Amino acid sequence: MFPESLETAGPEPAASQSPDPEPSAEQPGTLPELPPLPKPDPVTPDSEETSGTGDPDTPVVEDPETAARYSEINYAVDVLSTLANASVYLDAGHSGWHSVSSIVPRLIKAGIDRATGFALNVSHYQTDQDSVWFGRLVSSCLAYADEGGDPEDCAEQSWSRRHVRRWLRHHVPDDPARMKHFVTDTSRNGQGAWAPRAASHQYNDVESWCNPPGRGLGRRPTTRTGEALMDAALWVKTPGQSDGRCLRGTDGPLDPVRGTVNPEAGEWFPEQALELVRYADPAVNLFRRPRGR
Repeated sequence: MFPESLETAGPEPAASQSPDPEPSAEQPGTLPELPPLPKPDPVTPDSEETSGTGDPDTPVVEDPETAARYSEINYAVDVLSTLANASVYLDAGHSGWHSVSSIVPRLIKAGIDRATGFALNVSHYQTDQDSVWFGRLVSSCLAYADEGGDPEDCAEQSWSRRHVRRWLRHHVPDDPARMKHFVTDTSRNGQGAWAPRAASHQYNDVESWCNPPGRGLGRRPTTRTGEALMDAALWVKTPGQSDGRCLRGTDGPLDPVRGTVNPEAGEWFPEQALELVRYADPAVNLFRRPRGR
């Protein structure tokens, strides 16, 4: 729960929003073996926004829910990192979602300095090549920021490779041990991200992340990645598990791209599972039982 002082600092909820329910007196308290959840910090000291007085040095009050989220993630990092044989990776989205300069400050604020590293492409479809390149840039920017650099000055995935390599030569440690490592989700990236045909753009939101057709299984889970900064390829998302109904801006219930009513999120989607096997890269070897047995 938010402290009372933070509740009063936040904006008034919209009329369409439901207020948070009052806590029940019967709810159990914090487990005794865990440290207490820290209070969220409502102040963003590095913000360049100004307050109502126009003083640029006046701290800006951060949204209470956002402040609480960062506090909870930091709490999780601290607790999970104490477990034996535990490696903690913070979700950093993927190369088609965040820029380097936008995700690095978030990772820093979330406690990446105390975590093993970060995770990329979870439940998404970006190719291994794109994820590895983006992971290298994020890790490089984290190292640069750790030495006092401004993440706004970091190389972006949108830059040309020539300009990126020049930036890396001037700002990045040569030793991978001094940099944060990452893992990637390869459960559905065998064919890369879905690019809908022009006809699909008639819908208000193509929801390219939601049960896209023609995708395939990707690299099998392994810790032998061949990349100094990449600790593992993992299947984080269960292949064949639906992303949801995927109405793509329509009233539904049909998915206008597939022409079917997709299973609810988390339910088994047989048609998608077959596609993932059929279009897998590397291919899946299917063993057929000999006739007569």
